[in-house]
Amino acid sequence: MRRFLVPALLFASAAAPALASDLHTFTRDGDRYSYTADRLADGSIQLNGRVETTGDAFKLHVANGRVDGRIGFSNVSFSVSHKLMAQLDTEVPANQALAAN
Repeated sequence: MRRFLVPALLFASAAAPALASDLHTFTRDGDRYSYTADRLADGSIQLNGRVETTGDAFKLHVANGRVDGRIGFSNVSFSVSHKLMAQLDTEVPANQALAAN
């Protein structure tokens, strides 16, 4: 499941306009996800959420074409396409940046 979660989550983030701290939800392969997408003060994007069907929490940090973070008890790290990075940059407003956590 985790190998499908992260790309699905990133595509879902880019597919709908995101305002800082708005709760987004989607369902994929029977699992329901809820998350927020925030722009941090350093310009990176942070996705925080939960897999509702399993209770696994996730926190993903997206910057410079990379995603690093944690899903449940598993660390994840991988690259993101330039196209998806550009979509995320457009969809998560920079003018509502949060202080870095």
